[in-house]
Amino acid sequence: MPMTSTMANLKINGKAVDGALGETLLEVIKHGGVTLPCDCGNTTCENTRVTVLSGNVEANGTRLKSTVLACKATVAGEAEIKLPPASEQQSMKGHVSALRQVSAELFEMRLSFTKPLSWRPGQYYHVEFRGQDRVNLFASFALDAGTEFNTLIFLIEKANTPDLFAMLEKKGDVKGRVGITGPFGSSCLGHDDERLIMVAGPHSLAPIWAMTLSSAMGQPRREKVLILDQSLKNDQFIQAFNWMSRRGIEPIFADLQGDGAASTLCDLLPDLTEFDMAYVSGSYSFIARLESVFVEAQATYARIPHFQSWDKDEVDLALSVSVMEPS
Repeated sequence: MPMTSTMANLKINGKAVDGALGETLLEVIKHGGVTLPCDCGNTTCENTRVTVLSGNVEANGTRLKSTVLACKATVAGEAEIKLPPASEQQSMKGHVSALRQVSAELFEMRLSFTKPLSWRPGQYYHVEFRGQDRVNLFASFALDAGTEFNTLIFLIEKANTPDLFAMLEKKGDVKGRVGITGPFGSSCLGHDDERLIMVAGPHSLAPIWAMTLSSAMGQPRREKVLILDQSLKNDQFIQAFNWMSRRGIEPIFADLQGDGAASTLCDLLPDLTEFDMAYVSGSYSFIARLESVFVEAQATYARIPHFQSWDKDEVDLALSVSVMEPS
């Protein structure tokens, strides 16, 4: 009786790589000498999402259409895998060049560096201030849409990073060097033609604001729909909303937190199809509450989960939907 092989042939971005049955795709990718920036220790659970072009893998509950998380999905046989475009990882030291308290709940911070940075809307950085625990912050833009060369701008909300917020509020100014590492995250804005749908939950505007501005400037003809939880309709973001309006992007505010949130989203997107590209930013429970709307429509869909104030139940809930790859 012939022995059953415990190995399988995989193709990673066109490169042939052998993988053991049951081995994670992330391990196989590393064996093949291909770089896939991974930050799984920070509970984002979206950094290693790859596309299964053909063949079969064990998704272990992480499948969204034809994508899986390489850190959890395992080899089940021959398969061809496509990795997302990766930004170059950098570890740099910079300094705070501007700090503005927008409201009692929000700071806008600008960090300046001696070298250029490259990131894509939807990505985040590890940020370390002297005497403070490291935090994860989404790269974004100033609320007046202003930018400068060799800078990073972060919107720091009290609800997301209370310790950092308290330090900034107490000192009023920040001296010394600030360290960053990144960018991380594969749920970032792409240069596609599909209708762009952006949804933000409470305390989650920063990555969606970055996507809105970038798409307005770089993809002016692309159809865009911006849906925000009604909690975001407050004066601290008025500059950003005014900038959007001047460019023909009118935010739609709705209650996306109650039991009827999915139905509300369906009513706002009656023509949602597989040809749409959607990004949803928010807590794990917020994302999970709306996920079925995009799954049932077979829309291309990306999660941008929160970092702080998470718990295991929220993570498990967000990862519990398994979508079969369309035939």
